[in-house]
Amino acid sequence: MKAIVVLALFVAVAFCQNGMKYAKRAESLVGRSRGEYVCNQVNNWVLFGKKDTSYQGRYMLADQYLNVGQRIPDAQRQPGDVIVGLNGAHCGMIASDKSIIHSSSSKYRVVKVPFSQAQWVFPAGWHIKRVKGTV
Repeated sequence: MKAIVVLALFVAVAFCQNGMKYAKRAESLVGRSRGEYVCNQVNNWVLFGKKDTSYQGRYMLADQYLNVGQRIPDAQRQPGDVIVGLNGAHCGMIASDKSIIHSSSSKYRVVKVPFSQAQWVFPAGWHIKRVKGTV
């Protein structure tokens, strides 16, 4: 039993370290043009190292993030988790427990906004997904 608890703790710490790495990668894109990085390309680049190639070698559109990874309750979100609209029209990256990074169509650039604005960024609602990246 102790071995299972230790393994679970190790996995949680490993994801937290990767999550922080993903959040830093996302932060590096803030200010870039939406012409260069649309929403799914932000996530693809952060998680998989290429904006046009990603999960298991497939190109990932925003709606496809609904079908990969593990769904996480909002209260358990961590840096590096994906946030995706329930309608599949938009996605972004959790930068911290208080902020989201996404490619804004109104500002025409990659922006970092407070998580409290998620209701306007994703008006149809959202899911938080924990997706295992490859970088």
